[in-house]
Amino acid sequence: MAKKILLEQSHSLKEFRILTGKTTLSNVMSKVSLKTKLCAIPNSKKHIELNIPLVSAAMQAVSGKHMAVALAQLGGISVIPCSIPVVDQVKIVKWVKRFKAGFQQKVITVSKDDKISKVMKIIKEKGYGKFPVTVDAKRNGKLLGIITSKNFDPDRHNSDLVEQHMVKKIITAKKGITLSDANEMMVKHGVDVLPIIDKNKNLISIVFKKDVEKHLHFPNSSVDEHKRYLVAGAVSTQLSDNKRIDALIKAGVDVIFIDASDGYSQFQVDTIKYVRKISKTIPVVGGNVITADAFNFLANAGFDGIKVGMGIGSGCTTQAQKGTGRGQATSVIEVCNARDKLYKKTGKYVPVISDGSIANSGQIMVALAIGADNVMMGRFFAGFTEAAGGLKQHPTKGPIKEYWMEASARAKNYGRYDSTSDSFFEEGVEGFVSHIGSLYYELNQTILKMKSSMSSAGCKDMKELHSNSIVELQSESALRDSDVHDIISK
Repeated sequence: MAKKILLEQSHSLKEFRILTGKTTLSNVMSKVSLKTKLCAIPNSKKHIELNIPLVSAAMQAVSGKHMAVALAQLGGISVIPCSIPVVDQVKIVKWVKRFKAGFQQKVITVSKDDKISKVMKIIKEKGYGKFPVTVDAKRNGKLLGIITSKNFDPDRHNSDLVEQHMVKKIITAKKGITLSDANEMMVKHGVDVLPIIDKNKNLISIVFKKDVEKHLHFPNSSVDEHKRYLVAGAVSTQLSDNKRIDALIKAGVDVIFIDASDGYSQFQVDTIKYVRKISKTIPVVGGNVITADAFNFLANAGFDGIKVGMGIGSGCTTQAQKGTGRGQATSVIEVCNARDKLYKKTGKYVPVISDGSIANSGQIMVALAIGADNVMMGRFFAGFTEAAGGLKQHPTKGPIKEYWMEASARAKNYGRYDSTSDSFFEEGVEGFVSHIGSLYYELNQTILKMKSSMSSAGCKDMKELHSNSIVELQSESALRDSDVHDIISK
């Protein structure tokens, strides 16, 4: 007989509704903030924060480079899957970190004694067109000038030296300038590149006009201290993924997510111990868990955030195959209660990410109201243009996007399930979802609905939602009434 048999039913997020609270001028939609804590930062009292509590799942069909950039621009974050080769995962992380770097430090520099032919080769290989000229081409060396592709003729100046064509009189800014002030300087002087130097005229970083424009167009984007987009990377608990951890940290990943169907394991602890040997500052998110005991196990092991959910994804067959899992609402409620108890006892706040069983903005808000700090979604994001799955045309359903689970045979995510090709069995399916358009438009609609929901609940931010909202379990009849009924749809 089992150690314990719980006869009370577990519940889905779909079974709950948020009751209305008092709406005032302080919590109207325009005043609502969706800002939230993603995870703690090790060895500090700070957290990495997002401007919207949305995380795209570590799935091949979802989180590629285009999704990662778009979601970061809108305030969330993507987790690049570990079921792809390390080199491909690292390329995506680097691409995201370079896509918009307010203060770009890793720039290619050249020497005044280099030949134009070298500059032309870099332009051809890297696609860049502007290069700081420093003493001995050192990245942090004394700045002598700038050379761009417009300063020379490739056919006539191939053998000339950089010094003959570089611009020596350039506009620079001192270390410590804000991105906003840097933008004002570039507008005032009509330049599209601004070198940042120290008191000895050594190059510190570069601000590019195009990067500032991206920042101004997406003021709520999720960025690091250097104004680069945030991006996370997944790893498995397999020892072979230690090399993946090394590579991701070197590439500049902001957060490491451990990707496992069942996070209540010693293997997770062993993995975070390895990460801590490499870096004392990289946050690590563990999971997935569905009980308070599992949460406490990972929290006490030093995890900076914890994912909740098992067997409730749209294409997941774990519960049917193995009989393991739980209703998502019950899992989130129990884990968040454990999180709050830990916080009251120790002052340590470990954010909770609700992962799975979410199809729309209403379910997102229920997950947040019952305690989650963020929601991680795969199916929700899979239909967007920016999702990594291929776009196809269905003969009757129109445009569709490919979508497959990480537990499917197509993903071959053996590391996540601690298996090999010989012992692997499918816990997920492969299929399609409807193409719903670009994230840039459709997600803004979701954000508006989320803010409206929070306002109706009488809350102006996540803290008030967690503390003041009232959530109620609904009967089957009440749920039927809440859906479209007794009408013939057009």
